[in-house]
Amino acid sequence: MVNHTEPPLSSLRMFKISDLQSQEASLKGLKRRSRIILGFLFFVSLAGVLQIVKLTVIDQENYATESEKNRIIRVPVYPSRGLIGLAKSNRLLVENIVAQQLTINFKSTADIDSTIVDIQKTIGIPEEVVRTFYKVLSSNPRNMNIILMDDLTEEQVAKYLVNKERWPSSDLEAYLKRYVIDNSLFSHVLGYTGAVSRQEREDDEEYRYSINSRLGKSGIEKTYENELRGKVGYRTVEVDVHGKEVRELEKVLPTKAKNIFLSLDKELQELARKALKGRKGAVVAIDPNNGLVKVLVSSPDYNPNIFNETAEGDLRSLNSDTNAPFFNRAISGNYPPASTLKPFLGLLGLESGIINWNTKIEDEGFFQIQEEGRKYRGWKEKGHGTVDLNKAIIESSDVYFYELASKITVDQIHSFLKPFGFGQKTGIDLTGEDEGLLPSRNWKLGRTGDSWFVGDTINLGIGQGYITATPLQLAVAVSVLATKGKAYKPNIVEKVDETFIEPELLYQVEIKQERNWKKLEESMISVIRSWNGTAHNIYNPEDFLIAGKTGTAQIKSLTEENLTVQEEYENVRKDIKKRDHAIFVGYGPIPNPNLTVVVIVENGESGSAVAAPIAKSIIDRYQKLQESDV
Repeated sequence: MVNHTEPPLSSLRMFKISDLQSQEASLKGLKRRSRIILGFLFFVSLAGVLQIVKLTVIDQENYATESEKNRIIRVPVYPSRGLIGLAKSNRLLVENIVAQQLTINFKSTADIDSTIVDIQKTIGIPEEVVRTFYKVLSSNPRNMNIILMDDLTEEQVAKYLVNKERWPSSDLEAYLKRYVIDNSLFSHVLGYTGAVSRQEREDDEEYRYSINSRLGKSGIEKTYENELRGKVGYRTVEVDVHGKEVRELEKVLPTKAKNIFLSLDKELQELARKALKGRKGAVVAIDPNNGLVKVLVSSPDYNPNIFNETAEGDLRSLNSDTNAPFFNRAISGNYPPASTLKPFLGLLGLESGIINWNTKIEDEGFFQIQEEGRKYRGWKEKGHGTVDLNKAIIESSDVYFYELASKITVDQIHSFLKPFGFGQKTGIDLTGEDEGLLPSRNWKLGRTGDSWFVGDTINLGIGQGYITATPLQLAVAVSVLATKGKAYKPNIVEKVDETFIEPELLYQVEIKQERNWKKLEESMISVIRSWNGTAHNIYNPEDFLIAGKTGTAQIKSLTEENLTVQEEYENVRKDIKKRDHAIFVGYGPIPNPNLTVVVIVENGESGSAVAAPIAKSIIDRYQKLQESDV
């Protein structure tokens, strides 16, 4: 049994009042510190609770809204690009064919680089294609589907399908590929389509183009982009977290694109192209009565289908080709008109009263201004003897036109030739047209800082010197001669869908003596029909009657007077690039011409031997085609 004893009374008495006070103070301090700690913990807890409330209640609506934005998207629906064909035959030139493209979705791609390497090795993708892909990647958001490769082969498609599970973020998409049926025959007319650039997308206020869209870059494809494009529609769809479509909520169909029909004649186009034999040059043929273009050939040409390929090597090769296959010589090539300008200058001489049809000079093979001392030599060493305007045109006497030019001013020439279309664009419905050069006194001063000299005007007398023209410009100018004063705006497109393009009068040339139109035409007929005409080699009395003029455009002037013309020319022609250009302009059949033709063969040397036969074959063939249609 434990014995509990109380402490002695004496010990209790020994506990002092001061000790109680000290303990009481300690307890009060402890309570105060406890209240502070508890208060702090309360506020901490309260903040946590408030954050939880914010996350679970207040922000819930915001997060739900953001989720909804990501879940519901609007997808553009692009119409099929319009087709391009020939108005006369309804023959299709450009169509859309189904092809397969491989795309990558970046939002769901963990390691894009390793994925690309694996796909490249597995299905066989050229390195240049991959480089192009990364260029696109660097300029676009990573949550978009971007094309890795266009136009997969059947073998590539098969390899992809077998291994598809390795690349869940990739997909095959069918698309319509632009395809030119006749390859290069109409290349400079049709042009080509290409990928939309970053700048073009930024400028696209109507959202017509996606990152994977293609648009016209040149030719008809570019000029009629709006018609060929149509108007974009859209689909409102629900997608999952991986960007995959779950369901369609709304659909607005796109507006159908329009089809374009050209005025060109396929048979004539083939004839002109074959006749050029791959030589650099151009052939243009237009109907002078309405401006419809029947032939437009620039040589060399290219295959627009190459732009369906993503390999850059072939494009670089074409761009570096010294023959410039992408350059449209028919509308952008600048050539001295040479002797083809003589009928126009003859008409100027008549209109100004400086000469008449009976004005004669003695052509001894050269023209000389006494105070200059320089001899301006003609192409015929011994000259043409006694020459009037008619003979000067038929035999192409340089000396006659040297003499005429010495009596007129450059300002007169400029003013007279401008209404024929020289020195200005025709406005043809193709991109890249050049305006040529119709010089003036002020132009030379501004360009070179030099004054205009009489010698400059004399060179203009034979279509040399500063003056240049495109083959299309020459065709329009010659059409004024064919119609006796009218020139229509040249058009490649004859109709859009079923709507025909109305002819547009471009120039109306008025002259004082209407009979000069006819007399000038008779001289140009004699260029071919007369035994002494420069193009008599193409004359056949059984063929259609044609009016024309030859030209030989000098690349290098003949200035060494110690040599004969023949000797100097033989030295010059050793370098092919310095040989003269061969030119012929003409129209027919007389008396009701329906076709104007211009042929330029670079470094072809002879307008009569090289260019004239091409023009005649086109005019003759066109008439036979017209007769067969009746």
